[in-house]
Amino acid sequence: MSNSRLDASPPTPDSLTDPVEILDIILDPRRRGPLYPYLKRMRELDPVHSTEVLHGRPGWVLTSYADARRVLSDHSMISDSRNCNVFDTGPTGQQFFELMKRTLLYLEPGDHKRNRRFLSKFFTPRAVRNRQQTIQRVVDDLLDRAESAGKMDLVTDFAFPVPSTVILEILGIPEEDLPIFHRWLNDFARRGDISGVTPEVERLGEEATQGFTDYFMGLIRDRRKCPGEDLVTLLVQPDAQRGELSDEELVAACVLLIQGGHETTANMIGNSVNALLRNPDQLQILQREPERIQMAVDELIRYDSSVHVVQRVGPNDIELRGKTIPAGQVCLLLTGATNRDPERFPDPDRLDFDRQDVQHLSFGLGTNVCLGVHLARTELRTALGALIARFPTLQFVEEGVEPDYTDSLFLRGLRQLHVTW
Repeated sequence: MSNSRLDASPPTPDSLTDPVEILDIILDPRRRGPLYPYLKRMRELDPVHSTEVLHGRPGWVLTSYADARRVLSDHSMISDSRNCNVFDTGPTGQQFFELMKRTLLYLEPGDHKRNRRFLSKFFTPRAVRNRQQTIQRVVDDLLDRAESAGKMDLVTDFAFPVPSTVILEILGIPEEDLPIFHRWLNDFARRGDISGVTPEVERLGEEATQGFTDYFMGLIRDRRKCPGEDLVTLLVQPDAQRGELSDEELVAACVLLIQGGHETTANMIGNSVNALLRNPDQLQILQREPERIQMAVDELIRYDSSVHVVQRVGPNDIELRGKTIPAGQVCLLLTGATNRDPERFPDPDRLDFDRQDVQHLSFGLGTNVCLGVHLARTELRTALGALIARFPTLQFVEEGVEPDYTDSLFLRGLRQLHVTW
């Protein structure tokens, strides 16, 4: 038997007393196994943990709900534009890096506020309600295709196609172009996973970036000449834009919408179905009372969110639990831990649709709340509601199999989820 540390099972969370070792396990997908017990132990031992694992920069890992909420409620605490530097792989990967720098996630404060103010008007609750028919049609079409087979990989056949197809249709991408967009989406996402950037992944990421850029530049020009009924038309109209965003910024916004909007929601659909099948009493509630899906989605997000890390940095020192976090040092909020903090949520490891006041932190708070929060909730409600109604005997193809999560800590999702009905 090998003596390699990686070959051995990790120590049980309750046996650990060193927060540094616990964080090492949390950050290493080869060691951690089930994630939530380690997050719990980290919160118990050191909820405000100083670390230098953030690409050589000092930072802080926060795991309690109260501390994370305080940071998210502080409007001066924003995303850290310096984090974009992790995508700089050198001269052969510059197109991807330059586009990422122009996305909302990594803009400097002034540009971030200007871009967000302009884009947010297109993702209000009213604007999303106007897209409900599109969302429902996409969901129903996918279920129609799957129904006769009696089984599917829910991740590849349903969870990922729902949000990606919806956002592409909203942007006005014609059906015949969807296959190439799905390929670009996959290649762009692989390039964004900094843990696995091989030369081939980098090359495909550059091709996807160039493809997105050329396509959207052309679409922007076309919609100025010939307006349609899509989001790109709204983005480029003079009365809407008033010169606020450059064409390059509009391209970056479109790419962020399709990339950021599809992966988090797709993972959340998969995580939710997995949670429901492992908690049949809660699934039965939704089968008996389908209208409760409206509120149930937030408990599902709290229970196993697709967003597990939210980062913020601020211009001022802040005090948390007697520790001073200096200005300019990044805070990593581990929402998988904060959303299961027993001081905020009684019996936090239980999925409970009777739980009251489920204000999880996965979408952020206040002025920096996720831009697509209303669209994501609507897609999740529509997809889960239709799936449960269509397939009342939905179940795992094979019972007792551990869920197969991807390696990413930032975006938690399943590689596959084989179901039958």
